[in-house]
This record gives sequence, structure tokens and C-alpha cells, in this order.
Amino acid sequence: MKKFFFFIAVLAVVQTVSAQQLTSVSQYMENKYVFNPAVVGTLPYSPLALTYKRMWTGMDDAPTMQMLSSHFEASNNVGLGGKIFNYSTGPLSKMGIEATYAYQLRVGASGAKLSLGLSAQLYQFYLNKSKLTLEQMDDDVMLFGSEKLISPDAAFGAYYYNDQYFAGLSAYQLFNRKVDMMTDKILENRQVRHYFLTAGYNRDINANLSFEPSFLAKFIESKIYQVDINAKVTYKQMLWLGLSYRTQDAVAINLGIRKDRFIFGYSYDYSLTDISKYSIGSHELLFIVKFNKSKPKL
Repeated sequence: MKKFFFFIAVLAVVQTVSAQQLTSVSQYMENKYVFNPAVVGTLPYSPLALTYKRMWTGMDDAPTMQMLSSHFEASNNVGLGGKIFNYSTGPLSKMGIEATYAYQLRVGASGAKLSLGLSAQLYQFYLNKSKLTLEQMDDDVMLFGSEKLISPDAAFGAYYYNDQYFAGLSAYQLFNRKVDMMTDKILENRQVRHYFLTAGYNRDINANLSFEPSFLAKFIESKIYQVDINAKVTYKQMLWLGLSYRTQDAVAINLGIRKDRFIFGYSYDYSLTDISKYSIGSHELLFIVKFNKSKPKL
């Protein structure tokens, strides 16, 4: 049992250090739907995006994340989207699906729009007991602990945008539900609300280069704050290089290429915390296929 409680203690510390229960994504600028449901249906194409992230390479049972998402304009000013995702750390995993509805409103005569989005989510928490090493196999964790627990949740977002700039505000884990996988509340964890504020601006430097600064501020109701500060340079709308600084966590370098309907990105995160003593960094891969925009249904 001691080893199990040690694992739970480490997991709690990791969540505090990383400042969130939701995995940080370094390339969110290429797929803003990751942190804001209101982005659904706002692009001139329909993206199918696959994201994979492995955190803290070199550590056993380090966290991993996989996500498949897509969205499109279903009719005039209406967007629909969905995600399938999985977060895992050692014997614990959180798998889920998300369905999103968004509506866009024109604001003023400048062409800017305000999009409002709402997501319904369903999680399955899974405890793989075969990965636990206990001193006593008749421990309460093995006898009474649940292997699976299904929990609903929701997210809301607002997104203001035009051809050059954007700003967004979103909230996740709105239900603030308590997750308890033990009858005696040993495996209890509350899914606290996460708030995301983001903004960015795209400016052409010359005919070949464009520059895009942005930031993502995160606030968790457990009184934890974190800010991502990003800068990206794009060459001929095809190749990009970006740098990011995540307060109290990491620095990241982003590389990517756009070619016809395809986008491929890679990010390397170097930790600025004590985790760097045991890990050589985190790796993130992004692959997007762009489909032609569907004609709005009248």
C-alpha cells in the first residue's frame, strides 16, 4: 500500500507543478479548438487534427496525451465539432469524447465576428490495477477500488476574431465534479474548473515573412496561475519557427510546415522545474488535414 500511496502523492505533486489537470499543448496556435469550444466553425476550411504528446521523456510511466479533433461550418454562422482524447499517467487514464456547438455573430462593419461555443463531455477514468505494485494483494485498493468511473462535464467559450487578430475566453470542467474510485474516498479527486484567456496578432513583415505574437493565460480554481508567451515567424505561409515560455514550467521550440492540405508540426519542451533532473524534455507531434469548406446549408 505504501508504494501505491507514494504514486498518488507523486501524481498530486505533478498536477500542482504542471498547474493543471488538463495537459499543456505547446502547438495550440495551430489548433485553438484544444482550449476553446467557440473556435468551432470559424476557419475557412474543416480541419482534422491529430495531436500526440509525451511528457518528461526518460521517466517511467510519464504522462502521455492523444487527441483527435475536427470541426466544420454546418450552416450559416453555425459550427459543429468533436474530439476524442486520452490522458494517461502510469496506471491511471482519462479517456473521453466531446461534442461542440458554436454560433457566430457579426460585430460592427469591420468584418470581425464573435463566436460562442458550448461543449458536452463524457469522461471515463480507468485504474489499471495490474500496473500497481502493492505489499498486500488483498489491500483495499484491490478489493474495493473501482477500475472504471464515467463522469459527464461541460465547457463554454467565447472567441472574437478577424483576419489579423483574435481573443478568446473559455472555461472547462464546469461541473466541478468529485471523482471517487474508492468507497472510503481514498482515491478521491475533484475536477476543478480551468479558465483560459488567449489573444494574438498576425502581422506581415514583408512579402515572405509574417510574425505572430500571442499569449495563453490559465487560471485554475485551486488558485494556480500560468501564462504561455509565444512568438512565431512564418516564411511564405509554408514554414514556421516558434518559441514559447511557460511560466514556472518550461520553454518550447516549435517547428512546422504547411503544404497544400497538410500541416505537420513538432514541439520540444524543456522543463525549468526540478523534473529536468530526471527527464530530457517533452515531445509533441501535430498532424492536420484540411478539407474544403462545406457550402452552408440555407
